[in-house]
Amino acid sequence: MKILAVCCTVMSLFLTTAAFAGDKVVARVGSEAITQRELTLAREQNPDLSREKVLDLLMERRLVLLWAQKRNIKVSDDEVREVETSIRERNKMSEEVFKNTLLSTGETPESFRAGLREQITINKALGMALSAKTQVTDAELQELYLKTYPRKTVYEVSHILLSVDKGATDEEEAAVKEKATDILAEIKNGTPFEAMASKYSEDSSSADKGGLLGTFNEGQLLPELEQLVSTLEPGESGGPVRTAAGFHILKLISRQFSEPPPLAEVRSSLERHLMFQKEESVRDKWIKELKETTYIEVFPDDG
Repeated sequence: MKILAVCCTVMSLFLTTAAFAGDKVVARVGSEAITQRELTLAREQNPDLSREKVLDLLMERRLVLLWAQKRNIKVSDDEVREVETSIRERNKMSEEVFKNTLLSTGETPESFRAGLREQITINKALGMALSAKTQVTDAELQELYLKTYPRKTVYEVSHILLSVDKGATDEEEAAVKEKATDILAEIKNGTPFEAMASKYSEDSSSADKGGLLGTFNEGQLLPELEQLVSTLEPGESGGPVRTAAGFHILKLISRQFSEPPPLAEVRSSLERHLMFQKEESVRDKWIKELKETTYIEVFPDDG
């Protein structure tokens, strides 16, 4: 069973990244070495990533850890224990089972805690470096709110369908359209739509209900039908409209609007979404700056 890290940043791919004495050095970040054994372990943990990508992520971790070291960012033993306990509880493991699972993957409780301490330090450093640059403004929040929860129109619609056979000739199709036009003329002259639907509609599921199709949110009707419905006033009929099924005469019974949830109810989730987007962009820029201002050397891969 693989133990999953509770820390959730884009750099939390590896829990153990300590260098090993006497091992081949594959890269240096400042005064810190990244060894072949460390790279191999990280690649085993992340087989879907290329060697270059894994090495780049390891170097990014070193950059952030060096930044944290210069600013004396500390992680207490209590913080490490709290995260470890959270991981155990989430995986429903006793301390003994947890320890044995670690050992089966080549970890020890001590090395695992060292990895946790490192990851918590990275998270703290990221939070400190990025928080001031990732503030969400009210304007940004309002823009996302309106985009995510638009005010939608809700239509209640009835129709009369006159079918057109797939193999119908142009003359036969024209005859069906003319019949639909005559039916609509009768409706506009005062004949109840419901009576005409019951008499003429070939949609068996709605004809006996006076043509009632039901209630539809904006975007749920066929585009041809919605285009017509959007031009009608409640109680008004229009058409005929051609679809694959035939010609439709439509009646708009009512038009209402579905109101979005209050901003206060969804504010926190929208803020998290915006923060994530901003953090990703700002983080990449910050890491780039660290790379440009720190000595980095990558040694050739001898295979």
